[in-house]
Amino acid sequence: MKERSLPRYSKILPRIQFYSIKNDSTRYCDSELEAARLLLLEFDDEVKVYNTQPSSFSYKSYGKKLRYTPDIIIGHKQKGVYFEEVKVFEKLNSPKNIDKFKILQTLFNKICEGGLSTITEKDIHHGDKIANLKKLYHYKSLALSKQCKLLMTQLPSTLTYSELIDWAELNQCHLYDPMILLANYYYSFDLTHLLNAKTILDISDGTICI
Repeated sequence: MKERSLPRYSKILPRIQFYSIKNDSTRYCDSELEAARLLLLEFDDEVKVYNTQPSSFSYKSYGKKLRYTPDIIIGHKQKGVYFEEVKVFEKLNSPKNIDKFKILQTLFNKICEGGLSTITEKDIHHGDKIANLKKLYHYKSLALSKQCKLLMTQLPSTLTYSELIDWAELNQCHLYDPMILLANYYYSFDLTHLLNAKTILDISDGTICI
Protein backbone atom coordinates (compact mmCIF):
# COMPACT_ATOMS: atom_id res chain seq x y z
CA MET A 1 0.00 0.00 0.00
CA LYS A 2 1.38 3.39 -0.99
CA GLU A 3 0.20 6.73 0.35
CA ARG A 4 -1.06 8.85 -2.51
CA SER A 5 0.20 12.41 -2.85
CA LEU A 6 -2.82 14.42 -3.95
CA PRO A 7 -1.99 17.83 -5.45
CA ARG A 8 -4.45 20.62 -4.84
CA TYR A 9 -4.30 21.62 -8.48
CA SER A 10 -4.00 19.37 -11.51
CA LYS A 11 -3.81 20.03 -15.25
CA ILE A 12 -5.59 16.72 -15.79
CA LEU A 13 -8.33 16.57 -13.17
CA PRO A 14 -10.03 19.52 -11.45
CA ARG A 15 -9.86 19.30 -7.66
CA ILE A 16 -13.01 20.19 -5.76
CA GLN A 17 -12.38 21.45 -2.24
CA PHE A 18 -14.96 20.27 0.26
CA TYR A 19 -14.71 21.52 3.82
CA SER A 20 -15.67 18.73 6.20
CA ILE A 21 -17.26 19.80 9.48
CA LYS A 22 -17.06 16.21 10.70
CA ASN A 23 -13.30 16.00 10.10
CA ASP A 24 -12.61 19.71 10.74
CA SER A 25 -10.48 19.88 7.59
CA THR A 26 -10.67 20.15 3.82
CA ARG A 27 -11.22 17.08 1.68
CA TYR A 28 -10.43 16.98 -2.04
CA CYS A 29 -12.43 15.12 -4.66
CA ASP A 30 -12.51 14.79 -8.43
CA SER A 31 -16.19 15.27 -9.28
CA GLU A 32 -19.44 16.84 -8.15
CA LEU A 33 -20.78 13.32 -7.62
CA GLU A 34 -18.01 12.62 -5.09
CA ALA A 35 -18.69 15.96 -3.38
CA ALA A 36 -22.38 15.04 -3.10
CA ARG A 37 -21.40 11.73 -1.52
CA LEU A 38 -19.25 13.56 1.05
CA LEU A 39 -22.25 15.75 1.89
CA LEU A 40 -24.29 12.64 2.66
CA LEU A 41 -21.49 11.32 4.90
CA GLU A 42 -21.51 14.59 6.84
CA PHE A 43 -25.18 14.09 7.70
CA ASP A 44 -24.83 10.40 8.55
CA ASP A 45 -24.30 10.09 12.32
CA GLU A 46 -23.17 6.47 11.89
CA VAL A 47 -20.08 7.75 10.04
CA LYS A 48 -17.37 8.70 12.53
CA VAL A 49 -14.64 9.84 10.16
CA TYR A 50 -13.67 9.64 6.49
CA ASN A 51 -10.92 10.65 4.11
CA THR A 52 -10.69 10.96 0.34
CA GLN A 53 -8.13 9.39 -2.03
CA PRO A 54 -6.54 7.60 0.94
CA SER A 55 -3.95 5.20 -0.50
CA SER A 56 -2.95 3.35 -3.66
CA PHE A 57 -3.11 -0.45 -3.81
CA SER A 58 -1.45 -2.90 -6.21
CA TYR A 59 -3.49 -5.64 -7.88
CA LYS A 60 -3.18 -7.98 -10.84
CA SER A 61 -5.56 -8.27 -13.75
CA TYR A 62 -4.96 -10.68 -16.64
CA GLY A 63 -1.31 -10.96 -15.66
CA LYS A 64 -0.72 -7.20 -15.51
CA LYS A 65 0.27 -5.37 -12.32
CA LEU A 66 -1.95 -2.32 -11.84
CA ARG A 67 -2.60 0.32 -9.20
CA TYR A 68 -5.92 1.48 -7.82
CA THR A 69 -6.85 4.31 -5.46
CA PRO A 70 -10.34 4.16 -3.88
CA ASP A 71 -12.24 7.42 -3.63
CA ILE A 72 -13.05 7.31 0.09
CA ILE A 73 -12.12 5.44 3.27
CA ILE A 74 -14.83 5.50 5.95
CA GLY A 75 -14.86 4.73 9.65
CA HIS A 76 -18.40 3.60 10.51
CA LYS A 77 -19.89 2.88 13.93
CA GLN A 78 -21.52 -0.36 12.82
CA LYS A 79 -19.65 -1.43 9.68
CA GLY A 80 -16.14 -0.64 10.86
CA VAL A 81 -13.63 0.55 8.27
CA TYR A 82 -14.42 0.24 4.58
CA PHE A 83 -13.62 1.85 1.24
CA GLU A 84 -15.88 3.34 -1.40
CA GLU A 85 -15.65 3.93 -5.13
CA VAL A 86 -17.98 6.67 -6.40
CA LYS A 87 -18.67 6.34 -10.10
CA VAL A 88 -21.37 7.09 -12.66
CA PHE A 89 -23.64 4.05 -13.00
CA GLU A 90 -23.08 3.64 -16.74
CA LYS A 91 -19.29 3.64 -16.34
CA LEU A 92 -19.35 1.34 -13.34
CA ASN A 93 -21.38 -1.21 -15.26
CA SER A 94 -19.22 -1.28 -18.35
CA PRO A 95 -17.78 -4.78 -19.04
CA LYS A 96 -14.25 -3.53 -18.24
CA ASN A 97 -15.22 -2.10 -14.85
CA ILE A 98 -17.42 -5.05 -13.91
CA ASP A 99 -14.37 -7.32 -14.21
CA LYS A 100 -12.10 -4.78 -12.53
CA PHE A 101 -14.28 -4.33 -9.45
CA LYS A 102 -14.87 -8.05 -9.01
CA ILE A 103 -11.10 -8.39 -8.63
CA LEU A 104 -10.84 -5.32 -6.40
CA GLN A 105 -13.68 -6.37 -4.09
CA THR A 106 -11.99 -9.72 -3.53
CA LEU A 107 -8.75 -7.88 -2.73
CA PHE A 108 -10.37 -5.38 -0.34
CA ASN A 109 -12.27 -8.08 1.52
CA LYS A 110 -8.84 -9.26 2.64
CA ILE A 111 -7.60 -5.74 3.47
CA CYS A 112 -10.34 -4.55 5.84
CA GLU A 113 -13.52 -5.83 7.47
CA GLY A 114 -15.87 -3.71 5.38
CA GLY A 115 -14.21 -4.30 2.02
CA LEU A 116 -14.95 -2.06 -0.96
CA SER A 117 -18.40 -0.68 -1.83
CA THR A 118 -19.44 0.95 -5.08
CA ILE A 119 -21.70 4.00 -5.05
CA THR A 120 -23.40 5.62 -8.06
CA GLU A 121 -25.67 8.58 -8.69
CA LYS A 122 -28.61 6.20 -8.16
CA ASP A 123 -27.55 5.89 -4.50
CA ILE A 124 -26.87 9.61 -4.06
CA HIS A 125 -29.45 11.62 -5.97
CA HIS A 126 -33.04 11.22 -4.83
CA GLY A 127 -35.19 14.18 -5.82
CA ASP A 128 -34.01 17.39 -4.13
CA LYS A 129 -32.12 15.67 -1.31
CA ILE A 130 -28.66 17.01 -2.19
CA ALA A 131 -30.00 20.52 -2.85
CA ASN A 132 -31.64 20.53 0.60
CA LEU A 133 -28.53 19.24 2.37
CA LYS A 134 -26.42 21.90 0.65
CA LYS A 135 -28.75 24.53 2.11
CA LEU A 136 -28.58 23.01 5.58
CA TYR A 137 -24.86 22.24 5.68
CA HIS A 138 -23.69 25.76 6.53
CA TYR A 139 -25.93 25.77 9.60
CA LYS A 140 -24.85 22.36 10.88
CA SER A 141 -21.85 23.77 12.74
CA LEU A 142 -23.69 26.77 14.21
CA ALA A 143 -25.12 26.91 17.72
CA LEU A 144 -28.69 27.83 18.56
CA SER A 145 -29.26 31.16 20.25
CA LYS A 146 -29.75 31.11 24.02
CA GLN A 147 -33.32 32.31 23.54
CA CYS A 148 -34.15 29.43 21.21
CA LYS A 149 -32.60 26.88 23.56
CA LEU A 150 -34.73 28.20 26.41
CA LEU A 151 -37.98 28.05 24.45
CA MET A 152 -37.57 25.16 22.02
CA THR A 153 -39.46 22.72 24.26
CA GLN A 154 -42.53 24.87 23.56
CA LEU A 155 -42.34 24.17 19.84
CA PRO A 156 -45.21 22.07 18.42
CA SER A 157 -44.48 18.58 17.19
CA THR A 158 -45.69 19.45 13.70
CA LEU A 159 -45.67 22.77 11.85
CA THR A 160 -44.71 24.30 8.52
CA TYR A 161 -41.35 25.89 7.83
CA SER A 162 -43.09 29.26 7.53
CA GLU A 163 -44.64 28.77 10.99
CA LEU A 164 -41.23 27.89 12.43
CA ILE A 165 -39.80 31.14 11.05
CA ASP A 166 -42.74 33.09 12.50
CA TRP A 167 -42.25 31.40 15.89
CA ALA A 168 -38.56 32.30 15.94
CA GLU A 169 -39.30 35.92 15.05
CA LEU A 170 -42.13 36.22 17.58
CA ASN A 171 -39.91 34.85 20.34
CA GLN A 172 -36.94 37.04 19.39
CA CYS A 173 -34.72 34.13 18.41
CA HIS A 174 -31.87 34.48 15.96
CA LEU A 175 -32.87 34.44 12.30
CA TYR A 176 -30.58 31.41 11.74
CA ASP A 177 -32.27 29.31 14.42
CA PRO A 178 -34.91 27.66 12.16
CA MET A 179 -32.23 26.37 9.77
CA ILE A 180 -30.00 25.27 12.65
CA LEU A 181 -32.90 23.22 14.05
CA LEU A 182 -33.33 21.48 10.70
CA ALA A 183 -29.60 20.98 10.11
CA ASN A 184 -29.23 19.32 13.50
CA TYR A 185 -32.23 16.98 13.22
CA TYR A 186 -34.56 18.65 15.73
CA TYR A 187 -37.15 18.64 12.95
CA SER A 188 -37.26 16.33 9.96
CA PHE A 189 -38.95 16.74 6.59
CA ASP A 190 -39.13 15.03 3.22
CA LEU A 191 -35.66 15.75 1.85
CA THR A 192 -36.63 14.63 -1.63
CA HIS A 193 -38.74 17.79 -2.03
CA LEU A 194 -37.16 21.24 -1.94
CA LEU A 195 -37.62 23.06 1.37
CA ASN A 196 -40.15 25.89 1.08
CA ALA A 197 -42.52 27.91 3.25
CA LYS A 198 -45.22 25.21 3.15
CA THR A 199 -42.91 22.27 3.93
CA ILE A 200 -44.27 20.17 6.81
CA LEU A 201 -41.80 19.66 9.66
CA ASP A 202 -42.09 16.91 12.26
CA ILE A 203 -40.22 16.51 15.54
CA SER A 204 -37.56 13.92 14.79
CA ASP A 205 -35.95 11.20 16.89
CA GLY A 206 -32.52 12.83 16.55
CA THR A 207 -31.53 11.13 13.31
CA ILE A 208 -31.87 12.14 9.71
CA CYS A 209 -32.88 9.79 6.91
CA ILE A 210 -30.35 10.28 4.14
